[in-house]
Amino acid sequence: MRVVKVVQAGPAPEKPAEAKDFPKAVPEKDRELLFGNHTGDPESMKFKPGKGLEIKSKNDLFKIVPRLRIQFRSESASERLEGEEPDLTTSFQLRRARLQFAGHVFGKHNKYKAEFAFSPRDLGYKNGTLTRTPMLTWYAEFDYLWWATVRVGQYKIPYSRQRVVSSGNLELVDRTLANGEFNLDRDIGFDIRAKGKGGWKEKFRYYAGVYVGEGRDGFQTESLRAKPGGGLMYLGRIEVLPFGNFKDYSEVDFARTRKPRLSLGAAYAYLDKAKKNRGILGSTPGDGGTTDTHNANADFMFKYAGLTVFGEFYWRKGRRNPGDATELDDMGMEVPVAVEAPRDGIGWSAQAGYLIPRTRLGVAARYSQARGVGENTSLADKDEIGGGLGYYFAGHPLKLQLDYFHQRPKGPTGGAVDMLRIQLQVAY
Repeated sequence: MRVVKVVQAGPAPEKPAEAKDFPKAVPEKDRELLFGNHTGDPESMKFKPGKGLEIKSKNDLFKIVPRLRIQFRSESASERLEGEEPDLTTSFQLRRARLQFAGHVFGKHNKYKAEFAFSPRDLGYKNGTLTRTPMLTWYAEFDYLWWATVRVGQYKIPYSRQRVVSSGNLELVDRTLANGEFNLDRDIGFDIRAKGKGGWKEKFRYYAGVYVGEGRDGFQTESLRAKPGGGLMYLGRIEVLPFGNFKDYSEVDFARTRKPRLSLGAAYAYLDKAKKNRGILGSTPGDGGTTDTHNANADFMFKYAGLTVFGEFYWRKGRRNPGDATELDDMGMEVPVAVEAPRDGIGWSAQAGYLIPRTRLGVAARYSQARGVGENTSLADKDEIGGGLGYYFAGHPLKLQLDYFHQRPKGPTGGAVDMLRIQLQVAY
């Protein structure tokens, strides 16, 4: 007797989706999100002075906000060296010219920001050559978890408060002398941060990040095996707002805060094998080596009834890794270049401003200094003192500022500079 085995046929295996069939392979509920045409919402389009033109899709999955900002500056400086006649220089410049795009894509939790700079100074214009790209900032931020928001890209690292404050939201024409010496500026990397809304979440923030350590327009090319430690920068920062949330990253108290508000911050950053003498900024040491640098800072912002008080403190200590650069001596012999000392030192600033009641006029004053610390430091003592006025036609977006500063930017024996600046800002 012949036995026939019957095998029940199962479903045929699915054919792998080809590129042209990819939309069909996606679940139907996701096709509109990924491949659909997202209609704009004309009714929700709005313009906010200083923030830009907000354009959204009807489903609110996409948003883009273009913004323009420009600063026109006139500057007169009188530099006096001991025993010499003053050297007067004047200039009129487009100090900053910025184009920015911000918003979100594929949902409100996927944020982005791109900012481009076009002024000669922003582009590092020297001797007819541009030394920088126009790209200032470009990052993506994912805030699905308020206590673990991720930001990745090129941006101002969250080290010192006044550096992170936009140059368009300053009380005086520019940032402090100490900030210019010790700040860590923009870099490429990522961080995890917490910045919640509501209740106690608004009273505490933290930031923890790892960066390339090359600065703006930099990128890591060295082998991590050949360069132990990777030459990276590691950063941590905490902030506490004991009396509640407020605009602590914008100078001038336009809201004339009815209750005192205070923000306290502290940060530490370690930069392994920094190529510049100020970390990711400054010049390359003459011997061609690198510097392992410890950086720390503390700062605060206080606002109450039109009064704004800001303070900061910096500390830096470095250990040099000598390079192998050489030069010719008086005898024509090739000898090693002397090892340049690190810029070990401290710096601090104190600034106060007041928005006069029932007016749009603000006054402000500031003192700032940097001091070399230790016998082996290349940082010369320097300081500045000055103040100014600001007339706010429409807050920070449209304002006219004037300030005067007396500076010793090259130390006590390097002469003094008296500087008068007038600046008009328009942001739209």
